[in-house]
Amino acid sequence: MVQTTSKDHVKTGGDDLDDGLELDPDFLAGSDEEGGSDLGHDDEASENGDGELPPLEGEEDEIVRSPIAEGKKRMIDEVEAEEDDEEAKKADKKKRKKEKEKERKAKKRQTQSGIPADKPLTHLSPSELSSILLNSIRESYPSASSVELDDIIIPESNLLSPPDYTPPSAESDPFEPLQQRIESLLKPLDKKKLVAGQPQIIILALSGLRCANVVRGVRDVKGNGEVAKLFAKHFKLADQIKYLQNKKVSIAVGTPARVGKLLTKGAIKITSDTVLLLDAGHQDSKTRTILNLPEVRDELWKSVFAGKSRETLLGGGVRIGAF
Repeated sequence: MVQTTSKDHVKTGGDDLDDGLELDPDFLAGSDEEGGSDLGHDDEASENGDGELPPLEGEEDEIVRSPIAEGKKRMIDEVEAEEDDEEAKKADKKKRKKEKEKERKAKKRQTQSGIPADKPLTHLSPSELSSILLNSIRESYPSASSVELDDIIIPESNLLSPPDYTPPSAESDPFEPLQQRIESLLKPLDKKKLVAGQPQIIILALSGLRCANVVRGVRDVKGNGEVAKLFAKHFKLADQIKYLQNKKVSIAVGTPARVGKLLTKGAIKITSDTVLLLDAGHQDSKTRTILNLPEVRDELWKSVFAGKSRETLLGGGVRIGAF
């Protein structure tokens, strides 16, 4: 009897089904490599720096918005606010100090000028006005002796007496005192004939801008003649001379520099009816007036009331007042 030996065939791969199919070796290799790659990545992550994994999305916001970070931000904001408040206090203190210094200087100038605070300039007596003018003259001639000052000062006989009407209240129109004064001065001259180049009232002001404002303030009380603008920004000197030669002027408004030149040229004629008013009450932004602003004050005393101009004014019998 012949014994038959059967051999089991060992299959490599496949799914243990006798279907003749085998697993693709490339598929198996690819799977191993991907698995190895993942393992390698994990190893690298574990060896990266301090071994911590990078924060996940959204964790940065949680860190920034943490109570500790918010507290620090509030502290910084509070410190900055305190610093800003301190700077504002320093600026306000500096401003108030500057304003007080300005007021102090204004009061000092007021005291030095001798202008009384309780009486309008239009109502000063000749002796009071003379004292004020003398203080201004001394500032322009600081080294002048008493004898020399006597030749410069305006005689009291040429100064206006105060009007008999009650001065307007302080709350009134700023030009009302001047308007009332002009009306009272022009009334006696209503029947007198106007002559070209012979203003009835001459007003001297601090600047061209102030002159323009005064012109607007006196238009309603100008009388029968014109209001002449005698300051540099309006006409040239030659044009103003020609204008005065041909126009009848009741009120002339100008600066000391220009009026002084016109007097020297003989373009302005003076009589005993002529009144010259000094705009001594007006102050500029630095509380300076026509009597204490150095360059204007010097023009007043060294141009208008000096040399030929002085002879024309005082020789013609001009009367001088202030407002």
